[in-house]
Amino acid sequence: MFTYHPQSSRFLLRLCLKSMKYRVTIHIRSLTAQYPQLRHYNVLAIETSCDDTCLAIINRSSSTSLPENNSTIRCNLKSTLNSKSDGGIIPTKAQEHHQSSISDLISESLTYLPANEKIDLICTTRGPGMMGSLSTGLTMGKGLSLAWNIRWLVFIIFWVHLLIPRMFADEDDELDFPFISLIVSGGHTCLIYSESVLKHEILVDTLDIALGDSLDKCGREIGINGNMIGKEMEKLTKSYTIDKKKNDQRMILPNPLKRTNEFAFSFAPFLTAVKTHLSSNNIDPKDVAIDVQKEMAYEIQEAIFDHLLLRIKKYMIINHKRFKHVKNFICSGGVSANSRLRIKLNNGLNEFFKNFHYPPLEYCTDNALMIGWAGIELYENKTYPNLRSNRNVLPIRKWPLNDLLNVPGWQWDGIK
Repeated sequence: MFTYHPQSSRFLLRLCLKSMKYRVTIHIRSLTAQYPQLRHYNVLAIETSCDDTCLAIINRSSSTSLPENNSTIRCNLKSTLNSKSDGGIIPTKAQEHHQSSISDLISESLTYLPANEKIDLICTTRGPGMMGSLSTGLTMGKGLSLAWNIRWLVFIIFWVHLLIPRMFADEDDELDFPFISLIVSGGHTCLIYSESVLKHEILVDTLDIALGDSLDKCGREIGINGNMIGKEMEKLTKSYTIDKKKNDQRMILPNPLKRTNEFAFSFAPFLTAVKTHLSSNNIDPKDVAIDVQKEMAYEIQEAIFDHLLLRIKKYMIINHKRFKHVKNFICSGGVSANSRLRIKLNNGLNEFFKNFHYPPLEYCTDNALMIGWAGIELYENKTYPNLRSNRNVLPIRKWPLNDLLNVPGWQWDGIK
């Protein structure tokens, strides 16, 4: 249930009153916003899908063409809910955190704008995520777009992960369409073919849970604690020295789908195998020696990454002729920050791709900057002139990547 919060409402009221005072300026800005190629413009991005309240402002020179990046990050702000004492994220507390912090973050972000500049475009996450958390960001985005009379765009997290590496592509190695992407996180694990900003095809998907979810759950089973189990597991594996001596209690981990030609991933069997190993050997995770824990973490991570790589290679071998023109491979999402995964992908897929692209480590997880960059991609898209989101949109749980514009809430010139 969405909770009313007076602080956010008062903030929006002040902005509405301020917009009336400068209605002439806003009218001129609303006209120039329809023609971004004439000027620099500023994008305010809001991301509140989970427990982080994220705000970013990007200044973009529209005299350049995508994916050439002539953009400046004005600010990238975040306020995180501390959930350690709760043992996990409680949706109602996350929503309250967003409502109590978003107004101050908006005010702070605007201080990074030069005195003679304003916001020209607002971008917000629409889903998936916690409904209450998403509602907070959406409500603020709607209110600000009304107050400032500017365009508003909403996005699915899954979609923007595909695009953020284009913001950081090297000048000598432009990341043009088409490309193949691997989105790997706690909620998604998919191999995707992207022909344009709006045209994507899922090639390989998971049959059960996502890779990041499997890593987290396996990590908890072997006694790893913390908010970011996957990161803690990676730290353990980096300090592990491989011991080739026979270990009678070494885990036997599966290779799911080994004997099938199905184009899919499957990560749930790894969790089952870990639980079976602990149970059959009467191992209490609380009593596991650190060296044994490191070994188990290493074996789990290696087995999961090997499965991922083998399934991708199998797909690419069978479909190599179709994608022989594709030179660029993207890996994005929270788990893409894992250095071991990057090494495995670079070494294992170099026969299929020339260039490998990853977001900077700080932008692998959900963040406002990638929402803003996706906004830039659509703002300058010429296929759908003046594409924008209706201000009556609500949070959404499912949004098909292969049919992005068929979800209610879009409008562009000639179509409402």
